[in-house]
Amino acid sequence: MTGVASAADGLASRAAHAAAGLDVAALDSGVLVSVKAHLLDCLGMILAGAADERVERALAVTGPADVPFALSLACGALGLDDFDEATRAHPGAVLVPALAGAAMAAPHEVSGADLAAALVAGYQLFAGLGEVLDAGRLHLRGQHPSTVLGVPSVALAVCRMLRSDVVTTTDAIGIGASLSCGITEFDERETMRAVQTAWAASAGLRAARLAEAGFHASAAALEAPGGLVGRTGTSADALAAAELLAGPPWHIEQVSFKPYPHFSDLHPVSAVLIGMLGDQRLPPEQVEAIAVRLTPVAASRLFDDFPPQSPKQAKRSARFALASCVVAAHRMGRGSALLGAFSAERLADVEVLGLAARITVTADLPPQGPAGSVAVTLTDGRTWSGDASGYPGDGRDPALRWGWSDAVERYGDLCVGAGSDPQLGAALLDMVDGLQCVDDVRPALQRLRRLVLR
Repeated sequence: MTGVASAADGLASRAAHAAAGLDVAALDSGVLVSVKAHLLDCLGMILAGAADERVERALAVTGPADVPFALSLACGALGLDDFDEATRAHPGAVLVPALAGAAMAAPHEVSGADLAAALVAGYQLFAGLGEVLDAGRLHLRGQHPSTVLGVPSVALAVCRMLRSDVVTTTDAIGIGASLSCGITEFDERETMRAVQTAWAASAGLRAARLAEAGFHASAAALEAPGGLVGRTGTSADALAAAELLAGPPWHIEQVSFKPYPHFSDLHPVSAVLIGMLGDQRLPPEQVEAIAVRLTPVAASRLFDDFPPQSPKQAKRSARFALASCVVAAHRMGRGSALLGAFSAERLADVEVLGLAARITVTADLPPQGPAGSVAVTLTDGRTWSGDASGYPGDGRDPALRWGWSDAVERYGDLCVGAGSDPQLGAALLDMVDGLQCVDDVRPALQRLRRLVLR
């Protein structure tokens, strides 16, 4: 690219114009269902994760002022925050806490329609920036996609929700780009991953507020050679991302709901194994062997050594994760959630480790075929096998995407597991269910604030 884009044709300005023109009434009903499903799921995870000790410790430092930071930590506490396979990021854990925090603090009514439009715009910028940054490979360069993409995406979304003008929104995106950061050298518990995601939610809201206060950013903060995109050497393609911002297709439909709290490349084979088990409560000692086949790309992102020495390694260990599926199904009658399966205490679980020793993993599937396959041999000679094309909630496949009823069912499970105020849970569900007709989302969200910030 020659020269530097002006404010009129820069990527930030184009994104701001696209967001300003978003009309929820014109969205396809399927898009609106995806918006409501992702919003409800994130709110449910905030309810369920509000008691996490990391939230309490963060509040002791930040106090009640940094609402998005605390809400984001809660949203990601279970490891089930939505996941975008294209960007390898968790957009919901960044966008929903920031928008909730911005709405709570707004001096005027915030309609459900504006909140919905803001989510569509935020997910869209995640996708557009991710495309030109080759975000699926950012981890290989030591950059954390959720935070690198998250800050400017939040800034745009907050401005759209609060109906800021295009100039202010353009500045907010540029300020957000200048605040983007995040490395992938995490601690063994991956607490810093959660902290960085929470930072993105908080910093994105601050970027929007700084722009409202009259702070300005370069019009080319994204695509210039020293900008967020330009510094990667892909500045010549930066403006092409503008075509992805206006939609359709709307990227929020393609973002996956995480059914299991481990590494996403293991979700397809986990789904096959759990499908085989059903509610049989099969004792692990009746499993003689499990043979798993993956693509070389998927296997390259996993942890090979065994046994895993930390929850971080366990979540990336095919042998440990799949053994946990069988054990969880035996103990609880269902293995889908796997909550607590990767805690430090469970790393020494003799039943899981014993079964994991009878699991073999090979990386020989062609990339154009199934995502994985599983073959189970029982001690009585019976055998089961199946291929994995995706997993429940996989946004890449319309046949596997979760609809509203799926989101409501998991929301109910999250609320019960959290033991939270049933009236609050019902109020949030009602708000999201009729989102496009809600005049003001603040009353329900203020109740959520009081729960998390206690």
